Amino acid sequence: MLTHNHYGQALGREIKDWVKRAAPEKVTLKGDYCIVLPLSSDHAEDLFPEWHSIDDDRDWTYLSDAKPATKEQCYQYFRKLSSDKDKLYFAVKDIHDGHIKGMFCVTHIDPNNGVFALAEINWTPLMKRTRLSTESLFLIISYFMDKLHYRRCEWQTNSLNSQSIDSAQRIGFIREGILRDKRISKGYAEDIAFFSITASDWVDTAAALKAWLRKENFDERGRQIHKLESFRVAVNSGDA
Repeated sequence: MLTHNHYGQALGREIKDWVKRAAPEKVTLKGDYCIVLPLSSDHAEDLFPEWHSIDDDRDWTYLSDAKPATKEQCYQYFRKLSSDKDKLYFAVKDIHDGHIKGMFCVTHIDPNNGVFALAEINWTPLMKRTRLSTESLFLIISYFMDKLHYRRCEWQTNSLNSQSIDSAQRIGFIREGILRDKRISKGYAEDIAFFSITASDWVDTAAALKAWLRKENFDERGRQIHKLESFRVAVNSGDA
């Protein structure tokens, strides 16, 4: 709801008693299917062979880095990422078999305004299109939104990265627009598509995700019975 000052100028929605949010920590978050934990060089043991289980680099096209060519390079890569002062890198462990199957980072962390962004999401072939990918993102967003009370989660991606765009919208991110020629990556200009989930969005988005993640929504092979979108429709209609 808009408010106006004494000049009649329109202002944004008033936020009363706002205080700077706490900085996030390198936490470990446990769900029903996965554990989100701080990335370490040891995770190269699982991720390196999975990244090289396919012969090409198509999964790295839209990432800022190149796929490590050797296991030693992978160790060095992870040591570099885990020591980053501005980003928090996390790995995703499959509870079922104990193996690390993906990684991502949280960046653009702004406690003053309660804003953070998800980035560099890199799932192995074993993790793609599984409940682990959905639950891991739910766990980290919930940590920021529900525990630290941040106001906005961002998702930024190359506007040509259709898989990333589909993933963002499936989770519940709202498309905001495109910033043209925002950056250069690997020698190419990139237009960046922006998506977000705000605190007010998160109430229904979280409810739909929780409903979809219930164990009864999966068969004995871990395949979904009902799509996430059906739970979102139910939540929005008040039937969930």
